[in-house]
Amino acid sequence: MQNAEEILIRGEATIAERHAAVTAGKKGGAGQIFSSIFLIVIAFLTFLPFFLMITISFKTRAQFAVQPIWPTFPLHFENYRFAWEQVFRPVINTAIVCIASIGGTLLVASLAAYAFARFRFPGSRILFLAVISLLMVPDVLLLVPRYVVTSQLHLLGNYLGLIIPYISFGSIFAIFVLRTFFASVPGELIEAARMDGASHFTIFWRIMIPLSRPILATLAIIQLIRVWNDFIWPFVVISKKSQYTLALILKTFSGDFGTQWGLIMACYVMASLPLLLVFALASKQFIKGLTSGAIKF
Repeated sequence: MQNAEEILIRGEATIAERHAAVTAGKKGGAGQIFSSIFLIVIAFLTFLPFFLMITISFKTRAQFAVQPIWPTFPLHFENYRFAWEQVFRPVINTAIVCIASIGGTLLVASLAAYAFARFRFPGSRILFLAVISLLMVPDVLLLVPRYVVTSQLHLLGNYLGLIIPYISFGSIFAIFVLRTFFASVPGELIEAARMDGASHFTIFWRIMIPLSRPILATLAIIQLIRVWNDFIWPFVVISKKSQYTLALILKTFSGDFGTQWGLIMACYVMASLPLLLVFALASKQFIKGLTSGAIKF
């Protein structure tokens, strides 16, 4: 009798578990469907501007007036030949500024971060908090003071007037990220290197820098995107058209070419290609740097 009751109870429990599993599966399936629909909508809204930019870039003014959205034939590849002639020099100018500012930012930030992480001196914590507090200041509020300092240093109208401010402002976030990573390196590793006779510079160059390569790549891409797309500061500093950066020359197209949207969009596509190429080559390091634990959003 007792065995029959136990079997009955176990059967009821099994039925209840199956019912709960079926209910959970239905809820999970509905949630998965909703998530998929949501991601599809987000992906569509994300890639729609790129689709429109590419399709419009092959149109003439007359084709755009007839059909502004969908592709029209024949495709006018000469728009890209014209775009290359227009953006070639600004791309070189922007590349010079980007390479110099990225190199300077990583150099200054890595040295400062190592000092904050491994040296203990009076006021080090207060100084670090003072540097990090600058992250709370909007970039636009520093526009006028930065212009005054740049003008007094006679750096207006040349690349140094762009590069030095980019390094100074870009180093703040990089110091915060690198200092966090350097402080997380096990002290035993540093002590072992010191016992082998390594100096602070050797430890920095032979241990810290190789370990932080993914994070340095991530910071380089972040700085590249910021400098490549910046319009306000080059607009303030640069006056000669031969020194225009890419953002400046793209802004002039809307006034020079009027409603020739095919030419304008072809220039935009050409301007986007270098960033896409860099990210495609460095995406592995970029993702590794984001997931390494040093950058937490």
